Amino acid sequence: MSELSSCLARLKAEVIEAGWCVACGGCLGLCPHLIFYDGRVAAPDPCDLTRGRCYDLCPQVPRPPAEDLRRRLHQDLGNAYQPPLGPVQEAWQARAQDPRVREAAQYGGVVSTLVALALETGLVGEAVLTRRGERGAPEGCRVREPGEVLACAGSLYAAAGTLSWLHQALAQPEENHPLALVGLPCQVTSARLAQDHPDYPQARRLRLVIGLFCTWNLDARGLRALLAHHGVVGPVRKYDIPPPPAEVFLVDHAGGRLEIPLAEVRRHTLAGCSRCPDMTAELADVSVGAVEGRPGWNTLLVRTAAGAELVAQARRQGRLTLEPAEPAALEHLTQAAQAKHQRAAQAGKEG
Repeated sequence: MSELSSCLARLKAEVIEAGWCVACGGCLGLCPHLIFYDGRVAAPDPCDLTRGRCYDLCPQVPRPPAEDLRRRLHQDLGNAYQPPLGPVQEAWQARAQDPRVREAAQYGGVVSTLVALALETGLVGEAVLTRRGERGAPEGCRVREPGEVLACAGSLYAAAGTLSWLHQALAQPEENHPLALVGLPCQVTSARLAQDHPDYPQARRLRLVIGLFCTWNLDARGLRALLAHHGVVGPVRKYDIPPPPAEVFLVDHAGGRLEIPLAEVRRHTLAGCSRCPDMTAELADVSVGAVEGRPGWNTLLVRTAAGAELVAQARRQGRLTLEPAEPAALEHLTQAAQAKHQRAAQAGKEG
């Protein structure tokens, strides 16, 4: 057996040791030789499998041509491949009707509202989300009750191996309820690779995927060191990045509000994010982000029939306020998504 003939050896060489890992968790929970600790993936032990899902489900492994892969995944969802924004059946500016949800959420509370509704109506029996874990580093979690959803609200801006919890749920043979996932673009891609994998039939239980807009993510240890450098030692209530030209990273914590220049924060971004072409989680059923210049509101992109039905139900029940997205805002979002797509293409050529 050659040195790089095992799937784990290739994953280590091409992604983990090469510095391209984004700690999405796509490889975790599948193989006992891979672990996740404090925001990072490690492979301390060797494995001799020549093919494994740990490699197949990683969104960061080199797969030329990458465009063909994304086109195939879109086709499996019944969508056309339409970069850079992805397929959009409906585009809204939205926010939760419930003020308690809006207060707890990062922006408009749309994600929390949709997840809670999916659980309440039985569309899914369980949702895989991300919450703040020990030492402030984010971690995945599994929730079955709508009342548990708000505890996971808010953006954490650091890598979490959330998909490990999805694989954990899929590995329980006594369970057969459908699942929901809320994830970043890299996590959404990995989840769709799982659904598409011939040796992973359990992944068909994934019924609803809600994607989050993402330009880059931070190393959890780097974020903690950055906060310590600025004297933040207590719990952080909320992070935020205001729209340009602010160029600051806002941290609301027990001692007040801190503004850190984005140039300083970007030094802690994950190198692998530079290779991601997807800003708006184009493979999700619905994708959610902030509305630039309109605090307290979300941009909501509906991509699939499953997503459209859930949003329609939320509207019928008065859970969401929905207004058509402004054409100028959509154009700006498309330009930003195109810029990320081009940066990823360039990074792929260079590295």
